[in-house]
Amino acid sequence: MTTRMNNKPMMIEQRSFDLLSLHVGKHPTFKNIKHVVKSSEKVIPIHGILTKKSEVFDDILGMTSYDEIEEQIKQALSDSSIETILLDIDSPGGEVNGLFDLSDFIYRARGEKEIIAIANDDAYSAAYAIASSAEKVYVSRTSGVGSIGVIASHIDQSEFDEKQGIKYTTVFAGNRKNDLNPHEPITSESLESLQKEVDRLYEMLVELIARNRNLSTEKIKSTEAGLYFGENAIEIGLADEVIVYSEFIDRRNSMTNNCKSLIIDADDLIREGTHEKCHNEVLEVIRLCNLSKMPERIEEFIEQNMSPKQVQEVLMSILAKQTEKTEILSTIPQNTAEDLMMQVAKSRAKSGI
Repeated sequence: MTTRMNNKPMMIEQRSFDLLSLHVGKHPTFKNIKHVVKSSEKVIPIHGILTKKSEVFDDILGMTSYDEIEEQIKQALSDSSIETILLDIDSPGGEVNGLFDLSDFIYRARGEKEIIAIANDDAYSAAYAIASSAEKVYVSRTSGVGSIGVIASHIDQSEFDEKQGIKYTTVFAGNRKNDLNPHEPITSESLESLQKEVDRLYEMLVELIARNRNLSTEKIKSTEAGLYFGENAIEIGLADEVIVYSEFIDRRNSMTNNCKSLIIDADDLIREGTHEKCHNEVLEVIRLCNLSKMPERIEEFIEQNMSPKQVQEVLMSILAKQTEKTEILSTIPQNTAEDLMMQVAKSRAKSGI
């Protein structure tokens, strides 16, 4: 593990290094939640230190690779029976290499299927970058997110080598080839070069998360790589809702079962030659909610017996508040419900908020 990460800038919660042993074997089978997840949802565990590629002992060390995560998401996207992808995250962060590609991949996949991230319990640094790429981020009352920063360390073991009677002689060509050699004190030039790279990666990370969360880069930088828990994570804009994982799963199962029951009832009525309008309105409500990325409101709207037009008005109001640009509504032509929703989505994308 040390050879893989030595001298590399990392996106990791530094304080978590003291707790790495707690991550080893923490989620070996994932049985604790698999039994309550319905078949239309794919749970992808993102646990322990994050690395670019898988290695032999990753499972034993409690590590997860970006390549492995992407492969699981691709499989879920191609599986027609999967409607929702749940990213179950418990990680202090990890390597820079591969992170941005994975985060962009998840961000682009939002439109294909519902992707939700849950900090269960920690989603720090690189792990939070992954979480922020999902449509929504959930936390529990005690789970944490944040640590949005980059860190790199240089180990100077030259005095230790001397005490052990060991002397290294390095022959190299190219003035920078010997930068960050752990057997020699770091030079001012090497330190300056490393700081520039850390700063560059930090700007990239801040811009990525600002895009994912519809926040300004100044807002992200104002966190100063701090940790935010429960309600505080929502207040700062890094999470969307505080949940209890088991209750969250139960709620989603109940919502889906109720909606399916209503649709089946409507199908039975159509086969009997009656109430076709009722069936079509239920389907339209579901379509509008999915189009607006708010499937969790389906059950509420159906139980209140709201018409598609009423649902459309509520959803438009919510979207307007989310963007904090209510002028969007006045510029959208009064067209079909789908056109209205697509116009709002396009306006949000162009404005970069």
